[in-house]
Amino acid sequence: MTSARYPQPNAFTPLRTAHLGGKRAAGVKDVLAAGELVLTSGRLVACDPLIQPERSPFTRPLVPGSYPVYLFVAKAGGTIGFAEVRLGAAAVVRFEMAALPGQDAATLGPRETFCYPVDTGLGCFADEVALIRLREADAARRQHPDDPGYYDAVVRPGLLANGGTWLNHRPAPDAADNVVFFRSGDGDGSYPTWFGLDADDRVVCVVTSFRCFPEPETAEDKQARLAEGFAPLIAAVERDIGEGLRARGFVGPEATYKLKDRELKLVYTRDGLSFEVLSSAHDNYHLFTTQFRWARGRATLDVGNEHRKAGIELDLKPGIAVGDAAFLHAARLGASYTAHWDALEPAVLGYLPVKRKK
Repeated sequence: MTSARYPQPNAFTPLRTAHLGGKRAAGVKDVLAAGELVLTSGRLVACDPLIQPERSPFTRPLVPGSYPVYLFVAKAGGTIGFAEVRLGAAAVVRFEMAALPGQDAATLGPRETFCYPVDTGLGCFADEVALIRLREADAARRQHPDDPGYYDAVVRPGLLANGGTWLNHRPAPDAADNVVFFRSGDGDGSYPTWFGLDADDRVVCVVTSFRCFPEPETAEDKQARLAEGFAPLIAAVERDIGEGLRARGFVGPEATYKLKDRELKLVYTRDGLSFEVLSSAHDNYHLFTTQFRWARGRATLDVGNEHRKAGIELDLKPGIAVGDAAFLHAARLGASYTAHWDALEPAVLGYLPVKRKK
């Protein structure tokens, strides 16, 4: 099964598993039971119910029924980090982005999600029918100028009765459908929702993240972070060396990263001969150790050595380059390399002979 490109709420999985097992996961202050959500039509909506009660339901329908809602409160900040509608106790094997009509999760990139906006510090789960009733009840109150309004008269007192964190509310007292209000993490923002699916692709939960629990870093996240950290160094090499290499028939660069040790290997190639830039990052990419070398197969040749053999003074000092000095390091090499290409190429090819293609 191909993994989705968009982010997943991976931090939620161990929290849910622990709660199902009667335990409290690390980083969780409390798990609040916010009552049962009644889905009469099966058309689930997640939104800020006070500013967007007309929001469309998700395209994936759910089986009508009554399902418990749980709110996972983070120790850090004491805020609600995840809100879950639990449809079953089976393990989640994958998450699917909850989408509205007209949205296609296949168009999302590695750092993109669909979200709903919050402007009142509140999110909710509700059946579409319940939100229609909420809109009608709110509109009825607006007909009376002296009425304090739906939030002040109904929502605020209900929230306060539950410690200011949640409210299970029936907009029409004679109807079963309801709206489960809850505080949205640290407040206003935009927050994503996913369907959690079991091994048989059945929905076992719906979860909204309010970004209060740190997500474990994936290999893709680390790759992106490495690329971002090394980007200024790559740009300097490209600017000062790459153009000259490509003018002489080299192609590239090709960048590869070693995640564990935060290392970059930048390679330009021509006829089996490679010009390589090897760099390691330290101290949040403020410090770099960088090596420039020629390579063919397993044989390598330090760039500085060939400068010296050719009698060319190279303004490169060994050791660690700090901050912008790491990029100036590449610039000085580029200037020296380009200026003395005719003297350097024979020395390099003499040590690393290449059989050129006919």
